[in-house]
Amino acid sequence: MRSAVLVLSAVVILSSTSPSQEAKIAARTSFGITVPVEIASNLTYMKGRINGSRPLNVVLDTGSSLSIVAPSIARQIALSSSGSTETDGIGRGSSETLKLVQNATLAWGGNPTSLRLKAQQIAILPIEYVGIQTGHATDAFFGSNLFKNFRITVDYERQQAKFDAFEAPLPVGGESIPIEIKDGVPFVTATLQASDGSPVTSRFLLDSGTTGSLVLSKLFLDAHPQLTAGRQYVDAPSVTAVGGTINLKLIRLAGLEVGAFHLTAPVAAVPQQPTGPLLADPQMAGFIGAEIMRRFTVTWDYRNNRMWLIPNGHLGDPFEADASGMHLSTKLPDLKTVYVDAVLPGSPADQAHLRPGDVLTTINGKPRLPLWQINDLLRRPGSTITLSVVREGKEFPVTLHLVRLV
Repeated sequence: MRSAVLVLSAVVILSSTSPSQEAKIAARTSFGITVPVEIASNLTYMKGRINGSRPLNVVLDTGSSLSIVAPSIARQIALSSSGSTETDGIGRGSSETLKLVQNATLAWGGNPTSLRLKAQQIAILPIEYVGIQTGHATDAFFGSNLFKNFRITVDYERQQAKFDAFEAPLPVGGESIPIEIKDGVPFVTATLQASDGSPVTSRFLLDSGTTGSLVLSKLFLDAHPQLTAGRQYVDAPSVTAVGGTINLKLIRLAGLEVGAFHLTAPVAAVPQQPTGPLLADPQMAGFIGAEIMRRFTVTWDYRNNRMWLIPNGHLGDPFEADASGMHLSTKLPDLKTVYVDAVLPGSPADQAHLRPGDVLTTINGKPRLPLWQINDLLRRPGSTITLSVVREGKEFPVTLHLVRLV
């Protein structure tokens, strides 16, 4: 499923993280445990537990240097923090305080093939915005705690993840690409292509918790004007991430090369205000997100500083952004009521007289579609969407003619 919402995950990078702790795999096998996942808004969800909790909705997130649990879940399972620290946030360029928890046990994969990590340092941090912007309950992020202890393969097309020991046979096929693991998160050198064909090579954070294709630094693009020459920025509704609200513009670039793979005309989100040390680093171009990763089966090998990319059937899919000009959200706790919270002037949504606060009750005649599925429908320029909308207690139909905005 592809989402019109660019959700920036809890990109949590600490200057030092807990060392790799005990990794325990079910005794009946030494490697090769495969678990089902759900891909929603390009995020990889699986069921997991913390300290024997009920099954939680967990995102596998390469952008987190340690695992994160929402405060509401921490209260439910009586997690006690041992201290706090500041984490880099990209919203408004600010940091945010997280509470550290020691000696946590992370488990996932179900029984009898349960995977387990003991004596882990994790963090408590507000992540409710992810569920609000995707419509999928999000209780926790499992970050580098897992990636430091297992070779992890995410098959986006088959919606499954495999957890191997680092000694297991290497992936067959695709391309092995060097990555750098710094402060628990992966970086790669990749190349953006300008309209005139000239290359600009730089460093990118690989973030499976960012739903979009690219998040690029405005400072980086200003320093390389050939990348944007002849191309137009367009406004986008603001989004939320660690540190606050982010005002964005979108731009379609000529291309991106990762290893031997060339991706044509990806759409990049460009935060317009100061965005913290990650996107203020002149050596950093930005983030590569899950809209790019979903075109591959991706294997992460942090111990050997490699990733493998094996193309799937979506490698050649065109990159599309929202074609409606509106931003949709849901509300806690049920995440089922979908409402309009922003409309771009002059957009199809504006021309259809949609307003912030409108509630969507049906889409193409179907009630209660999850938000991530609605956003997928809104990324299809040239199509027509029929909506039923409630405003001030009255329900009325709306026809939305989608057009490519970027």
